[in-house]
Amino acid sequence: AMVLLDEVRGRLAEVFSLKTYKIDHVLHGAIASALVYGTLMGASEEAVERAIGMVVAHHVPFRAIRAGAQLSDSKGSSAAIASEAAVLCARRAMAGFRGPRDIFRNPEAVFRLFEGPGQMLQCVNTAGREPHTAPGNAAPFDLCLEEDGDDFAVMGMHFKLGLYEHQSAGALQAGQDLLA
Repeated sequence: AMVLLDEVRGRLAEVFSLKTYKIDHVLHGAIASALVYGTLMGASEEAVERAIGMVVAHHVPFRAIRAGAQLSDSKGSSAAIASEAAVLCARRAMAGFRGPRDIFRNPEAVFRLFEGPGQMLQCVNTAGREPHTAPGNAAPFDLCLEEDGDDFAVMGMHFKLGLYEHQSAGALQAGQDLLA
């Protein structure tokens, strides 16, 4: 579960740079946490999609939590807060709460504000990078998750030594819930 969480987080980071748009990187971890937690808990595909939709629609953390010289509790706990929100969204979706669907192509969602059809805002620090401008109601990026072979995002990641990565908190909570 922790490897899957990091694979999803890594793939999202490869195709959509949140930092470019002043959005904190823990959003990718929250999306992955909703997916992994929901899957581990037996959620349907629709419930997982709706959980991810709720995460993106209600819990987008901006880089302001990391700005300034003073360390804050928000900076140190942003990944845990994002994972906690993801688990709550997954639980709500599994209980029948219907969050937004198709959040990556939704023209009103954060991913479409900056790129793709209907782009509303301009991104920053994008020297030499062309924005995605696919026609129609398309996602602003292509996301591919491998099932076999050796093309996995986690193979190119750097991991800090420690008990666990903070982005894996949602997967660990799911494991604890399964054992309880």
